[in-house]
Amino acid sequence: MGLALPAHTDTVDRITMSQEGIVIVWGADSTNATPIASDFILENNGTNVDLIAGDVFTVVTGTLQALDESFPDGAGATLRIRRIAGGGNQTANSNGDRFTSAADSFSAFGLRNNTDIRTVRSEIESSFYVASNKGFNIDATSSVVGDPADLDLIRLRARITETDTDDGLSFGTAAQYAHTGNSTTAGLRWTGYRRLSRMTSGMTMFVGNRRTAESPGSIADQSIRFDLDYRWNTGNIDLADGTFDVEAEVEYTVYIP
Repeated sequence: MGLALPAHTDTVDRITMSQEGIVIVWGADSTNATPIASDFILENNGTNVDLIAGDVFTVVTGTLQALDESFPDGAGATLRIRRIAGGGNQTANSNGDRFTSAADSFSAFGLRNNTDIRTVRSEIESSFYVASNKGFNIDATSSVVGDPADLDLIRLRARITETDTDDGLSFGTAAQYAHTGNSTTAGLRWTGYRRLSRMTSGMTMFVGNRRTAESPGSIADQSIRFDLDYRWNTGNIDLADGTFDVEAEVEYTVYIP
């Protein structure tokens, strides 16, 4: 007697999906467009992969203006006019942006035999934004643009802003500091000003131990802002010293350790 038996097999689906570490960095881009996300960093089996070619460029702190666009050739170090007739000094920086440009104006001043002009300490403040679902680090590396001695004249200090509104765009309303210290300096490896000449081999500037995203929201909602304060002091430069430039470049690398 013959029997017809049904064929038998096993089909098994084992579906595994996971959310890898993600860090999104945004600011300006090389064409001065803002705001734009130009780094999308994915943690892939312990390796960082940036899914967007190109770099993020900084904006002027408190605005969405690209830094390169906001500091034209006509912008220079702050000047102080000293020993004016009648007493007192004047600073050639009337609008408080920490550099002298065609946007400044000041009053006529009387001359004495010893009235002169000196440069004074000046600052440029720039920023970029980060949103993440995991802790991340930031390394900073300085490099020479013109005179190598310029790296000794410029110092860097960093701070972190959790939430604010820049040029009408709010950020950080669903964010937290990326370090459990919960402060503008938590996670930063140094809190004072450091010479760029000490950073040419690269230094870890920030170590975070948690994500920026605290609750559901948009990328901007879940972003915090890293604020970079560059301070330079050329010493007592006189008109007889002629014109000068102080230049440097700093590259920030954001990654998941």
